[in-house]
Amino acid sequence: MPEDPLALPPELLTALDALYGHYEKTFALWEEAKIAVPPCFIIVCNNTSTSKLVYDYISGFYRENEKEQTTEAAGGTKTFVNGRLPLFRNFDEDGRPLPRTLLIDSQQLESGDALDDTFRSMAADEIERFKNEIIARTGKRQEAENLSDQELLREVMNTVGKNGRLGDSIRCVVSVAMLTEGWDANTVTHVLGIRAFGTQLLCEQVIGRALRRQSYDTDEKGLFTVEYADVLGIPFDFTARPVVAPPQKPP
Repeated sequence: MPEDPLALPPELLTALDALYGHYEKTFALWEEAKIAVPPCFIIVCNNTSTSKLVYDYISGFYRENEKEQTTEAAGGTKTFVNGRLPLFRNFDEDGRPLPRTLLIDSQQLESGDALDDTFRSMAADEIERFKNEIIARTGKRQEAENLSDQELLREVMNTVGKNGRLGDSIRCVVSVAMLTEGWDANTVTHVLGIRAFGTQLLCEQVIGRALRRQSYDTDEKGLFTVEYADVLGIPFDFTARPVVAPPQKPP
């Protein structure tokens, strides 16, 4: 893989653009239906280097020593490059953070720069609610007040798709191996695999992230309505043939 987020291989860019184009239509349908949280697009990468490049490409980043729009916030030594997929951008046009895309892997969790100060400010109400939950559950106020960035980042991941919680604004999650099991977001509509899948079990685990039902309402026959997820780059061998379905308006 290249070191420049803007120099990703054409095959990868084609896959990203194709699935993102479908996501845009799904996003519009969810907005039209006035659903409080957005659909979620997950990308599973082969290593942390790839995940960081993909994350920067879609969400935006600061590049050192470029002659583009140099910002004062970067001290005049970096330039702001906005994300190439507009709905997943983590910055507005002036470089101010917008919490839309999440990079989650072991390296990110272990780093000391897991959360931006601006994100803390924007999510102050949700963070306070999380602290109160900890106090109510454990009775330990000091533990709640001294939450680390890593703990908050885990809470963001665990509350994707849950209205009024830290992760409710997340539209895209870029990961290496953190989402193969034990993640129960039910708003995942798109999955892109950027890695080798050596076993069907791994394919099942990743695709399983998109198989949490969004609605348990039944139709006039007492049956659940059909829900679809769009999956690309994951060689899942199943008994039924894949179904090509247009974006579905949610119930």
